[in-house]
Amino acid sequence: MRWDVKEGMRVITADGARLGTVVGCGGETFVVERGVLRARDYVARFTDIVAMRDGEVHLGLTRDEVMPGPGSREAAANGRPETLRSGAFGESQDLVIPLAHEEATPRIVTHEVGQLRLHKVVRTEVKHFSIAVRREELVVERVTVEGPEGVRPRGADARPVPGGVAPFEQATFVIPLHEERVEFTKTAHVWQEVSISRSTQEELRQVHTTVRRETAEVEERGEVLHDGPVDGLHS
Repeated sequence: MRWDVKEGMRVITADGARLGTVVGCGGETFVVERGVLRARDYVARFTDIVAMRDGEVHLGLTRDEVMPGPGSREAAANGRPETLRSGAFGESQDLVIPLAHEEATPRIVTHEVGQLRLHKVVRTEVKHFSIAVRREELVVERVTVEGPEGVRPRGADARPVPGGVAPFEQATFVIPLHEERVEFTKTAHVWQEVSISRSTQEELRQVHTTVRRETAEVEERGEVLHDGPVDGLHS
């Protein structure tokens, strides 16, 4: 049974996957193309069709079971996918291949590149001062009461005995001695201030990136008649 398969019909495999679109029909097989920029073709037999409805061709094979086209095998060897277009003899066909290119648009993104931490540290230093201080010292003098020839020294009887101590009476006298000492009173004063501010500097920076661009190349195989140069495409 020959199914009425036409170009542009969608092909569905047995596992429900969309295989692609019919791009050419032959005597016993038809070619299915999948993708645009990276096209891949498959070859299916009319006997593989189990149903046609709503402009879709349903195959009895899964996608893995469908035979890849010659372009797909050669593309696997060359690393470039190829698509096989077929049609009736004398039929004019137009093939439109969109060529894409990338455009780069710079944008500014803020990233944290560093931090500044400020610590207040207390350090100790020695300050030297020269201050005159006084202190009391005990001076003990022995004074002879009777001088030569019974003469008493001046003032010998003028000093009273402390506490009214009588002669031949034991006594202990406590005489306090004083001295001046230096004490410090410390007060805090501001001797310096540290001011930190953040400013934004603008600079002109040269940056670069890479973009991709597709071009078309024309390659002849066999005897191909054409008007103009082979590489008549302008990229």
